[in-house]
Amino acid sequence: QAAAFGTPDPGVGGNGIATCNTGAANVLPSGSAASCVSDAGVYDMVGNLWEWVADWTQGDSNPFAPETGGITNPGYGNDLMSGTNPAQTQGDGHNFPAAIERGGSYGYGNGTASGVFALSAAQAPSALFSDLGFRCGR
Repeated sequence: QAAAFGTPDPGVGGNGIATCNTGAANVLPSGSAASCVSDAGVYDMVGNLWEWVADWTQGDSNPFAPETGGITNPGYGNDLMSGTNPAQTQGDGHNFPAAIERGGSYGYGNGTASGVFALSAAQAPSALFSDLGFRCGR
């Protein structure tokens, strides 16, 4: 979360080049949206790709986590929060818990589900989508 602090949140107005990539037709190379940079100098923490993070969720261990479906518009703009137990989308897995993804993507909900606080917990780590990835760091 600290790496994302200060990243502008264009909402549905993100066209990919001038702002964060929240409403374009395709993923862009990291850093292409020059205005989508955080206070820490990290690019594309909002939009472009949902990014896997090290966190997991399991509804049985958290009585407040939904067991099916999700919650949209959780009270901070139009950011998304969803979660299931087991993960709603399994990919090649079977009954995996959901792994957390953050930031939103270029083509999810016409930009309405991307933002600094956007969170998804619907996919198992075996899920595969064109708008889902991870960040390499050093």
